[in-house]
Amino acid sequence: PFPLHHHTHSIHLRRQPPPFTHSNLRSNTQTMSLATSGGAGAGLAGGGLSAAAMAHGGPNAALATHTPPHNAQYSSIPNSSGAAAPPGTSYAALGADLLDKNQSFLNGKNVRGVSALPIVGVDLYGDGCGVGYFGPMEKEEDGGKDDPDGGEMAAMMKAMQKVKAGTLAKSIGNFNGTIGTNVILKKENDKSYKAVKKYLTKGAAEGCGGVLNEALVVDGKEINEDDENNDTVVVIPRPHLLMGARKLSEINPAAKCTFQSILPKNNEEDDDDNNNNNNSPVIDQDNSTSSISLTTIALDGNSRPKGDDYDRVAFQLRLNSKKKLMTMLPEEAVGLIIASCRKNVRDAYIEQHPESELNPQNAEDPEEEELGYMDYPPAFAIPGWACLDATLEALIDAAGGRASICGPSLHQRSIAACVGALLPPPVSANNGGGRGLGGGLPPSSKLQKLLSDTMQTKDAAAAKEAALKREDPVEPDAFVPLVLLVGATKEGIEMTAVQLSKPQSPDKELHCPFGNISVISSVCYSSGDPLSLVNSTLDELREQVGIIVPESEEPTAIVTYGTVATQVQLATKLKSALQQYGKEGKNNDDWDGWDQDIPLMSTKEECVPTGLAVLAASVHGRVRLIVSVKGTDGKMRPKAKIGVAVQDASTCAVAVSFNYFGGDLKKWTKPKVIFDFDRRVPAGPYHIDFTAAECAAHFNHGKKNKKSCSIEDDHELIEQAKSLEGSRGIPDRENAALQLRFRIYQKTRGGEWIRVGDDMRPLSMEHSQKDEGESGEDNLVACESAVLEISLNSVGLITSGLITNGETIVQATKSARNSKLLRWGGITFFVLFIGGFLIKSYVEERVFERDTQRVMAYYKHAAANSFHDGDERQARYLVWKYKGKKEALWRRLEAKYGIPVKHAWEWDDEEDEKAKEEDETAEDLDGDEGASEEGKGEEL
Repeated sequence: PFPLHHHTHSIHLRRQPPPFTHSNLRSNTQTMSLATSGGAGAGLAGGGLSAAAMAHGGPNAALATHTPPHNAQYSSIPNSSGAAAPPGTSYAALGADLLDKNQSFLNGKNVRGVSALPIVGVDLYGDGCGVGYFGPMEKEEDGGKDDPDGGEMAAMMKAMQKVKAGTLAKSIGNFNGTIGTNVILKKENDKSYKAVKKYLTKGAAEGCGGVLNEALVVDGKEINEDDENNDTVVVIPRPHLLMGARKLSEINPAAKCTFQSILPKNNEEDDDDNNNNNNSPVIDQDNSTSSISLTTIALDGNSRPKGDDYDRVAFQLRLNSKKKLMTMLPEEAVGLIIASCRKNVRDAYIEQHPESELNPQNAEDPEEEELGYMDYPPAFAIPGWACLDATLEALIDAAGGRASICGPSLHQRSIAACVGALLPPPVSANNGGGRGLGGGLPPSSKLQKLLSDTMQTKDAAAAKEAALKREDPVEPDAFVPLVLLVGATKEGIEMTAVQLSKPQSPDKELHCPFGNISVISSVCYSSGDPLSLVNSTLDELREQVGIIVPESEEPTAIVTYGTVATQVQLATKLKSALQQYGKEGKNNDDWDGWDQDIPLMSTKEECVPTGLAVLAASVHGRVRLIVSVKGTDGKMRPKAKIGVAVQDASTCAVAVSFNYFGGDLKKWTKPKVIFDFDRRVPAGPYHIDFTAAECAAHFNHGKKNKKSCSIEDDHELIEQAKSLEGSRGIPDRENAALQLRFRIYQKTRGGEWIRVGDDMRPLSMEHSQKDEGESGEDNLVACESAVLEISLNSVGLITSGLITNGETIVQATKSARNSKLLRWGGITFFVLFIGGFLIKSYVEERVFERDTQRVMAYYKHAAANSFHDGDERQARYLVWKYKGKKEALWRRLEAKYGIPVKHAWEWDDEEDEKAKEEDETAEDLDGDEGASEEGKGEEL
């Protein structure tokens, strides 16, 4: 309904974001990512309601919505296994623009710019922080155009060689060996202190290399675990658990357990609106004797945190006892981990390919190319219990390279484990590596073999059953296996149910045997003792699966991932739970089949990082399948598709809250869920309509009813809002619009609602034409209406966009009045205009018929018994010919026949008079004749 101009801005970590401003009151749109830069991914439409109806009794808009997986399979290329392109066509050309549109931080240009670099997969939340990579995209030339046969043969030979080589996803072990994701910095070392200081002041582009070379401990030899006050190093334990935290009371239970020893002793559970920590100035005091501590700082330059979106939880480090404390954000510490992982991948890749262009020794300026690894595109596996907007914002900021050539790809950790479990084992001489080009494909993974065999058995049984019932020869739906993925770390547990469909011929890298992974439900909890939650989490997952896909059979397999020790404990607890399910379901007719007979399969520890590398390669278009697609002309043409398409489900919930009383702490409405758990994502945009009239109705209602903050009855709300429209309600609407506040909340399972971003003022805008000295509330004006759009991506990032036409309430009232006058004036003009034509046409037709009859009457009297007497067509022609010149026609007729032209009724009147006179004359003649005869008679 609004003709809009678009203006976007984003929140960055170190820069204060501008508020919602509408300069010069012009029509505009403002889009704000509540997490970081980037637009909202394309997603399913979320419904829309008015702010009042949605927040006060409206329907829950975020029930779990899942579409059944599509069972159609992709056709394979004729005369091949799907591994070779047709002659004259290269894989690079077919997959040049292949990109997963669900990754909002990637675009085709940036992806093509890093196609020659390895993709770094970092399992940041794993116990060991496993690292894997996917090699660069090879430069492939077009097939031979002059010799098509030779080009096809060369392509097939190259494809077979790649099949023999096996997967390109490699694992290089864990970050920093057995230390895990702890960041360890050298203490009491001048070079270390200077390197860290440069890194914190100038950023990763200039200071990261120095920290990796001079300050970061990578072998763990300098750590003395028995000495609590280590004098040689400072250990930052698992900093990723604090990324994006605005206050200490919001960190998850696992983080509280991890940082219990360094949490401030006077830290209290502050509420959502009073977050001021008086003991946490922006630069903390220097009287602390510990090497590391936690505090809350303000990024907007204030001396103390104010409980807004600019507050951050940070580490305070004492690297040198003679110098001041250093304040390091968790994302800055994580940035060192990511940089180290990139460097490790560079070294591992160069070791395998020393002649590569990525080797700095092969460059013209080795020193300049030494930090080239900072441009490697990263990918991260995020567990469901960490999928929060603020956490992902900080992670994306930490992943920035020297020039941020390509943003990171973010994936759910359970999906990365699923892809990794389906990968075939590495090629070796024992499993097919030495059989030559004609030796066939490498063996499948255990999970793939189990799923394929089960699907074949189920499909054959369904076909046999249909044949026994003598049904029509209709192809039955393919069996879609259900797989449970169970993983645990020191900080949390994940259980995810997925359906795998579209079994496809192996692509040229053999990475993705299934083309579609559909997440049914993902139940994840953060806990200091995650293994104690196995039974309750499995119960909840089983219940969700029964609700969402009640027609599904029991799981085909349960796959565990994580460290070996963790998987052993998970398997023990899962077997016990499944045995209990089996006992409960013996005499139950509605039993869903979950019992101890479900196969339990373990995976290698590098399952997640290698699967993550393949998943990121598929997103970048490096893993793709060439299929034949029928064109509009009926010919089959090759087309590339990504190796695996993932349909994610939300692991977090998003809610909104309203305040119509200027942010009064007691007047906030209860959070209303708009995106619930297990919602298909990406989702949105979800539209919320704000109107000043509705806000005024809520405000007036709240003033009369102190205990109520809004109108619950929608009908009453509409009636009161209508009564406040028009010029009489301008003061009430302006006041209510300026008082309106709006919040977005987010939470994971088992957590509390966490506010995302600062409070918004959708109906307030900054007036840029006021005096320069005015600021704050004095510089705000109220607008009549606005629409807020909220979207949620696949890993929990929230994007919001505010749409308004920029009209103040007075302007909107005048516009509405002028629009009403213009509308009725237009209707009146239209009626008069059309009516005038109708009247004119009617009058002209009546005059035409009158003159026609006049001409015919004239000929009847002036030229009786002539050809023109009674000729209506001739009469109509004369009237049409002399249209607008009737007097000339009458003069000519009168001159020709010598009789005046009269109207038709005048001839009738003259005839009547003549007839009357003749009658009178006849009567007189009869009287005279009688008298004469009588006289004669008398005379006789």
